[in-house]
This record gives sequence, structure tokens and C-alpha cells, in this order.
Amino acid sequence: MAQDGKRIAFFVSDLSNVFHQSQAVEAQRYGKEKYGAEVVVFDGQADSAVMTQNVDQVLAGGFDGATLHIWDAEAATPGIEDALAEDVVMTSFFSPIGDTGIPTARSNEAEVSFDMGAQMAKAWKEAHPDKPVVMVQLGWPNHTEVNSGRTEPFVEGVLSVAPEATNLGALDASQGQEAAKQIIVDLLTQRPEVNLIYSEASNLTVGTMAGLAQLGRGKFEDGKPLTEIVASVDFDSVEFGQVYDPSSSLKVSMGLPPVETARGRVDLVMDVLNGDVAPTSDPAEEFFYKAYTISYWSMPQEDAQTWLDTQFGD
Repeated sequence: MAQDGKRIAFFVSDLSNVFHQSQAVEAQRYGKEKYGAEVVVFDGQADSAVMTQNVDQVLAGGFDGATLHIWDAEAATPGIEDALAEDVVMTSFFSPIGDTGIPTARSNEAEVSFDMGAQMAKAWKEAHPDKPVVMVQLGWPNHTEVNSGRTEPFVEGVLSVAPEATNLGALDASQGQEAAKQIIVDLLTQRPEVNLIYSEASNLTVGTMAGLAQLGRGKFEDGKPLTEIVASVDFDSVEFGQVYDPSSSLKVSMGLPPVETARGRVDLVMDVLNGDVAPTSDPAEEFFYKAYTISYWSMPQEDAQTWLDTQFGD
């Protein structure tokens, strides 16, 4: 076993995000308690250049290992290779980094996305058996991990219940909340028959719901959809109020658990340090950690509140 006193660099993309705040706190607590390790948090400040600069600090700062969250794999690769050459353990979170082959920790998003799509299709067909399912996704069409974890399994989940459903595809909402709002307004003005919407991040969902409201949509009545059903990602206390509001069309969200995710990321670094996982492989080895389906239909409101309290201390 690696001895006490290891130093681990723990990257987050944006420390102003509550998920990453909770991850960072738990990583420091867990690393010290389980491994006697010092976990140092690096804030990417939602800036790819800052994330890349932080990689150079891993080697310069005398760290034994790192779990990275990187947006620009190509820019970060030289720093990663320099660290590997000095036997510093490098791992990644969310996305494999280029051709580095370093192990990657990911949330098991695909299972939840499939489940949400299936639940939504079932609820729509029960409420409107005469109205065909028409779905759309808002997110990052060109992002490999978003496609494999969110877009594709969601579509498969819908089709597992409604094989004749029409899929309008993934629309580029990468510019954020206002972009999502405008996409929804423009799309539903032209295609009002859309009834299943997967908004692939919580900030996009704010825009999605605002766009629906502008059009007089986004409504349920007595727990039944009037116009559409919306799914989200990054379940938080704000979404809690909407998911369990019987008059809101946001009804499911992917719960990404900061506590369990932080532990998995720290464990992966230590597993490499202890020789249980190879430092690199081709292709990069991926390790999946639990994600949750937070659902108006399948998770009681009290259980969702307990989940929030446990993961975020809300």
C-alpha cells in the first residue's frame, strides 16, 4: 500500500458550481481519512487555459498523483506526459484525455439517461396515446462523452417504449442558458408537436424552462403532461422544487453525487499508486461510478430530499 503523506491534486472545472464545491470538500476529507493523503483542489475557473496551466503545477508542486478535469485535451497533453515521465500518477475525470491513455473516472450516466427516456415515453403515451412521441436533445452534439452518456442512451430509452418515435436530434446549446431558451422558442414555434425534451445540463434547463414559459408551455396538470416532459442533468435544490411540482413539466433529472464521485476519483489515483490499475493503457481504461435517476414517478419526494441532504448538505 502507498504510505501516508501522499499529495493528490484534485481538479474541478469550476469551483463556483455547487457540485464541484461538494466534490472538493469530500475529496479532502476522504483522502485524509482513508489514505492519510493531502488533497489539494485546483479550480479551473471554467477556463480551459487555466485548467491547462494547472497541469504544469502538478509536477512543479511535488504531487504524487492527480485527478484532472480538462476541457482542452491537446493543450494539456504535454504537461501530462511530462508528469508521467517523472512517475507522477495522472488520471482524468469525465473524459479520456487524447492519446495519453491515463485512467478515467466517469459517472454511469448512460444507465440514467436510458431510464429517464423510457420513463418519459411511458408517461407521455399513457397521457396522450393518440399523440406520437417527438423528442429533441439540447446540449453538446460534438462532445463524445456527452453523446455516449446522455444523448444516445436517452434516445434508446425512448425508443425502447415508443419505437415509432421521431427524433429531431441533438441541438447545439453549448453557449449556455440564453442559447437554450432561444433554441426552444424557435424550435417549438416551428415544431409545436415536440413533447420530450432532454436538456443536458442544469444551466441549460433554466433556459429551456424559461423558453417553454414564454410560449405558454411547460405545464402539467395533476401530474399529467399537457404539452411536453423535460429531463435534466445535475439535479439540485432548484430542480427539486420543479421535479416534484405536479404542475411543472420538468419531471426527471440525473443526480450526479459529489460525495461518491469524489471518493471514486481519489480511489482511482490511489489504485494506480498501489499498482492495482495501470498508469496508462490503450485505449484509456474507464471506471464508472454511480449516478441516480431522480424522478417524479419512481423516487418519492422524501427520498430525493434525503439524497440532496446527503450529497450537498442542503
